[in-house]
Amino acid sequence: MKKTLALLLAMLMLLGAAAIPAFAATEKHEKCPIIFIAGSSVDICDAEGNVISTGFDVLTDDDEGDMTKEDIMESAINILLPFVIEGLPKDKWDNYGEALYEELAPIWDDTQLDGDGNAKYGTGVSKAEVEKWDKNADKNHGSDGNFKLRDYDFRYDWRLSPYDHVDRLHEYIKKIIKSTGCSQVALVGRCLGGNIITAYLDKYGSEKLVKKVVYDEVMSNGSVVINDCFSGKIAFSDKHVQAYLLESEYYGKQGEGIDLIGVSDLLLELAERLFDLLTQTGATQGIFDGVYSLYERLYEAFMPAMLRATGIGTWVSYWSSLCEEDFDTALDLIFGKEGTQTREENAGLIEKIEFVRERIVKTRTLKGEENLYKRFESYGVEIGIIAGYGLVNPPIIESVDETGDVVVDVKNASFGATAAGVFDKLPQDYIDKQIAAGKGKYISPDGKIDASTCMFPATTWFIKNKHHDTYNQIRDLSEYFTQYSNVTADSNNRNVSRFLIVDKNDIDKAVNMTEDNMADGPWLDAVEQEPTKETMLAALMRFFTTIFKFLTDLFTGKLF
Repeated sequence: MKKTLALLLAMLMLLGAAAIPAFAATEKHEKCPIIFIAGSSVDICDAEGNVISTGFDVLTDDDEGDMTKEDIMESAINILLPFVIEGLPKDKWDNYGEALYEELAPIWDDTQLDGDGNAKYGTGVSKAEVEKWDKNADKNHGSDGNFKLRDYDFRYDWRLSPYDHVDRLHEYIKKIIKSTGCSQVALVGRCLGGNIITAYLDKYGSEKLVKKVVYDEVMSNGSVVINDCFSGKIAFSDKHVQAYLLESEYYGKQGEGIDLIGVSDLLLELAERLFDLLTQTGATQGIFDGVYSLYERLYEAFMPAMLRATGIGTWVSYWSSLCEEDFDTALDLIFGKEGTQTREENAGLIEKIEFVRERIVKTRTLKGEENLYKRFESYGVEIGIIAGYGLVNPPIIESVDETGDVVVDVKNASFGATAAGVFDKLPQDYIDKQIAAGKGKYISPDGKIDASTCMFPATTWFIKNKHHDTYNQIRDLSEYFTQYSNVTADSNNRNVSRFLIVDKNDIDKAVNMTEDNMADGPWLDAVEQEPTKETMLAALMRFFTTIFKFLTDLFTGKLF
């Protein structure tokens, strides 16, 4: 009897142990308010609430509309004189850099941060916008049991240090918890919004008010675009320029990125064919090589002048996107070396930059439990990642071949995925080894991504051909992940695969990637990898065919 009872108890224990993973994989609806934190799409305003231009928004009709043609011509001459008289013949660029800064800085004066890292002249997100969302926090948008992605927005000045906002976000979270009766919230951050989440969890994560986080193509884990520009790593590749132009044309016609709505398709095709012909003949790369030779001579004057004048180099939030090994180079390039006047004038700003470096940039590279994001996980925070890839970075940086979403490269956005270059696939022997090791499910159907090396491989999703400016693809996935338990890329009730791809018929939708749709992306198909006599001849024929169509439409009045 005792043996029979012992056997029954043993069987029950085994069955119970076997039931645990099955239970854990079962999804359960969770009532969790979502706070959405956007990136630089939030308008920056002056003290009166009027939108001001930022960064490379040049000579718009708002705050720069008072510049006359004479003013513009005078500025151009002031910049060109030291370039022509001292720069080119004597290889002396200091006066050129100073002239460039003096002429450009007044244009973006109100978008720069001051020497202490604060906004000038009361600029920032309008008070009315902040007050609107603060009042909204008093409402329970989940009274029916369901919370949506844009129920609660957190508005902030994305130029400042993310740590300048975390105290206010903490109060905002507590207010929403009180109004909804929930014990925790979920945070969803896009782009620079990820910086706010990271800084908040660094300071307040131990209070365990955040249950889940979605990082959507965030810059807080790094961006080769920002890193290379800030540290002066510029390079040019005709093949990548061509691919960038083609993808910009594709998305520009749909109002994303470089807006080309209303531009004649024939004019775009003519430009495309001309560039293709120049690329095939090697003429474009010859021009770029000449430009790069000049850049090598003047970048120490040009780059800091441009980045400080436009304000971009002063935006503390952007500095979290640098990698540690290039940080000192970037500081010396943009603000000068220790002891210089520019460095001393910006001492307060640099102190904020260094704080972000110590708290985020350095700690995110640590191994094991000391890693910044692993610490968040120890607070009970569940982290989901959405990363875009398949597009070409702006073709002026050394890391141009690291595919991403145009702003953030996929390796950084995914917290560590192994990725092939934008035109390439992972080596077949590498793929074979991963499959043999039981990691085949982490290899994307197109052979470009290995998700097994991500920090959170079970909850990281990839969307091929997702442009950084598109947003709707993440809505359903973010709501699903934050409102249900045990949602992973391997186990979910909605059959959302780890690897998705933008629907070629609707850039606001993403579908599961398969071998049938994995090659969708016409901007890359049109780029010849290895120019040959045959492809050069084909490019020439396409060019003359387009010229004929262009002239026919021009003279028959169909073009305009």
